[in-house]
Amino acid sequence: MAVGNKARIVAISYKKMERDFVEALRMHGAVIVEDSYITFDKGVRDTLYTLGQRFKVAVEVALISVDKGIVSLGEEVIAVGGTDKGADTALLVKTTSSQDMIGPDPSKRLEIREIIALPMLKKWWE
Repeated sequence: MAVGNKARIVAISYKKMERDFVEALRMHGAVIVEDSYITFDKGVRDTLYTLGQRFKVAVEVALISVDKGIVSLGEEVIAVGGTDKGADTALLVKTTSSQDMIGPDPSKRLEIREIIALPMLKKWWE
């Protein structure tokens, strides 16, 4: 979706989204990716969870966008994470692929450049 011709929107979901919602997004030019997630190893997952489950989701969004060829490697993006109750976490990220996230080449690794929004309550189950 073009936001005043200034930004593109990519909507990523780990499951199928409601068709009405998908169609509304597509009418505005959004790129839709459904049934997509990254299986992190326990150490990476638990490290990301220290900043909250939605933080982990925002990181996944950035990685999936590159893995699917929607966003270029090294592009600066705002990655947003949330739950079915809404988005509440936003990160400024220099993108990379899921394979290069913590790879041997430091120039290709994931870089969280800024935390724009992060909820105080980190437990998604409360």
